[in-house]
Amino acid sequence: MSQRIPLAWLQLRHEKMKLFAAVSGVMVSVVLMWMQLGLLQALFASAVEFHGSVNGELIVIHGQYEYLLRNQPFSSRLLHRVLGSPHVQEIYSIYAAPVEWKNPWNGERRTIQCYGIDTDKPAINLPMLDSQLAVLRQTDAFLYDRKARPGFGPVLEESAKGTLIEPEINRRKMTLKGLTEIGASFGVDGNIIVSHANFLRLVSDRASGEIDFGVIKLRPGADVVEMQSQVQAILGKEVNVLTRDELCERELLYWRRATPIGIVFSTGTFVGFFIGFIVVYQILYTDVTTHLPHFATMKAMGFSNGYLFRMVLSQSLQLAMLGFVPGSIIAGILYAGLRSATLLPLRLELSRGIFLLAATILMCVISGTLAIRKLRTADPADVF
Repeated sequence: MSQRIPLAWLQLRHEKMKLFAAVSGVMVSVVLMWMQLGLLQALFASAVEFHGSVNGELIVIHGQYEYLLRNQPFSSRLLHRVLGSPHVQEIYSIYAAPVEWKNPWNGERRTIQCYGIDTDKPAINLPMLDSQLAVLRQTDAFLYDRKARPGFGPVLEESAKGTLIEPEINRRKMTLKGLTEIGASFGVDGNIIVSHANFLRLVSDRASGEIDFGVIKLRPGADVVEMQSQVQAILGKEVNVLTRDELCERELLYWRRATPIGIVFSTGTFVGFFIGFIVVYQILYTDVTTHLPHFATMKAMGFSNGYLFRMVLSQSLQLAMLGFVPGSIIAGILYAGLRSATLLPLRLELSRGIFLLAATILMCVISGTLAIRKLRTADPADVF
């Protein structure tokens, strides 16, 4: 009979305010963990949007490269040393530098990231780029990142109307010729794409042969790891030759170790876990203490300690599920709002949801395990 009666749920819902407080605590904990891990993942994803778009298997960077916004240029002549290899199909060069954008509507100045590419051999794969390479060859032409943050003015709205947009970039009048997509990140609010020639016009102190990224496209079937070793030996120690994945990992390593952002979000996740743990523990401990005479009576009736422990742990699991579902829904709503406001790639990913569900269950089970310790000493003779 006892197996057919949901004692755990009946006891849990008996005091509705306690149930509401416990579920609310779990829900707040779940929302905090979703937000902290989501923002951390969005940081990492947005930081390597550009790196993941390069059109080649090997990327050459300066030996003192730290991250995208703190880079050292190197001579493009180095790249020509590898053209003799039968496994190299093409080489590309990319200029990159932050430039000053003067808002043509209100005159405000902001920093925007500028990439210079060879319009005959584009080094990056971006939406709508290939069809606009011809217009990029025009003097003072540029493409604007449609995923840039709003602070640069109503560029997208006016562009859709056909308005001629001519902002000052590094105090030079430029003309918007089209749109592409790269994406904003924690370090970059927006991006523009220009030709090599226009980049050198904007960044006048840059020598034409000093590039920021060299991209090497290998022929089909070439061994990437073997070619990486060969190219590194050819180019020497002045530069590093990385695969695309290694370049992304190097960028992420900077954000993990050289900035407090990773630590802050990881700590926030732990705080969310701890909040839920404390709330559930207090609720369950109070519930066990309040109903101690009932538990003692059940023991006198023949219910084992194991059964009572399983009942309280069942309450823990029920609280985990009752808090996780609405917490995840609230997190999804917050994700949508932040994604619209910040243009960061915030998404409710299944793998993260499984991890957080496991963390929520663990949090509640630990709380329940600690709360039921008093049941071990529940003796009918002592209680009555």
